[in-house]
Amino acid sequence: MKIAVVHEQIIEGRPDSEDLLDELAVVTGALRTLGFQYETIALAAGLRQLYELLGRLSMFCPDVVFNLVEGHEAGQRLFPAVAGFFELAGFPLTGSRYDAILTTTNKIISKSMMATAGIPTPAWHIYDGVPLSLPPQCAYIVKPACEDASVGIDDASVFTDCERLLEALPTTFATHRQPLLIEAFIAGREINISIIEHKDGRPEVLPIAEIVFKDWPQGKPEIVNYDAKWLPQSFEYNNTIRRFNPEGISASDVRQTALQCWRLFGLRGYARVDMRVASSGDIYVIEVNANPCISHDSGFMAAAAHADYTETDIIRMIIEASLKK
Repeated sequence: MKIAVVHEQIIEGRPDSEDLLDELAVVTGALRTLGFQYETIALAAGLRQLYELLGRLSMFCPDVVFNLVEGHEAGQRLFPAVAGFFELAGFPLTGSRYDAILTTTNKIISKSMMATAGIPTPAWHIYDGVPLSLPPQCAYIVKPACEDASVGIDDASVFTDCERLLEALPTTFATHRQPLLIEAFIAGREINISIIEHKDGRPEVLPIAEIVFKDWPQGKPEIVNYDAKWLPQSFEYNNTIRRFNPEGISASDVRQTALQCWRLFGLRGYARVDMRVASSGDIYVIEVNANPCISHDSGFMAAAAHADYTETDIIRMIIEASLKK
């Protein structure tokens, strides 16, 4: 079998981008173990680059395109179009298709879809440069609407003072140059649910993971911010501990909610659903991730290992799911 592994250009000095090197190592290592022929292709910005990519794919004639494109120099909002390009060109691709990547990349669209479908998600507002009013009694977290990997999220993203939040919005909006999601902050437990698809189309929910905020200073927001994900020297990175099958939550409700998201967005191959569980036990979906990170130390691969899958098993299953009719 021939696999074309396509990824975006890696940005030096950006840990969330440089992590792609580890993902490439996971995928290509598994392909060698499986005995598959492969070629890696870096995609740069611009329509001309797509023409060149099409030429390389046509010459290589892959059975599957392993889609590791997680961003684009022209803007995070546009990178789902790359999956659509593969589909239009007629190449089977791993993971989710264009429409699922598009709707999950935009937090405003995804939350609107979940609310319509009855999937619990925190209440939210949108800021796009136009002044707005907010209920003052709530705590909020402010996120760029079209970023992932906790880009743009730090402790200062959480507000308990509504007046201070409203004052900060214009500067934050100018910084990120995209709409802002102002989401009710759920003070509770952080839960990650990874899902892998079998070749018969059956999605399997992997062991549920909780992120424990160890020795967290009083008053510090319990969130997985950018530092917690990407900066090994930071307090947040070293004090967010993953544990599996946590007690005190309804595992069946969590699994059912994750599978509802899988069906609603038409996810495929592999995905991760992030939730918060309030002290009342109520579950809220905060984000749905199509094609989540699959580096060696990612939450997805940790959940897979806890289910006794090897990295090679996971890469093989992702490829098999891309070939099903």
